[in-house]
Amino acid sequence: HWLIRDFPKHAPGIPGGLTAYGNEVKLIEAHFAMLAHDIAFTSYAAGDLPNRFVSFVRERLKMPVITWTVLDQPAVDLTFRYADQMTFEGFEPDLVQVA
Repeated sequence: HWLIRDFPKHAPGIPGGLTAYGNEVKLIEAHFAMLAHDIAFTSYAAGDLPNRFVSFVRERLKMPVITWTVLDQPAVDLTFRYADQMTFEGFEPDLVQVA
């Protein structure tokens, strides 16, 4: 998480985000601590959705949430239920079903 703290010093004016994963309490609390810094979005592991951190930043803070790395339809479904956009590989996004 030191990158989040130092990013604005080295890249002023460029939006920075938190890339994160996990459902364990220790990890979730570490992610919440990063909200003290100026992050513009969160990129979260699709397989770790849903969780209270992602729900909080998306619903309460209105912060965009991107998922990674989406490889199949179940991950697409999780993305569009709990996040806003996806980082994908191995398929054409126009060919997936979005509920």
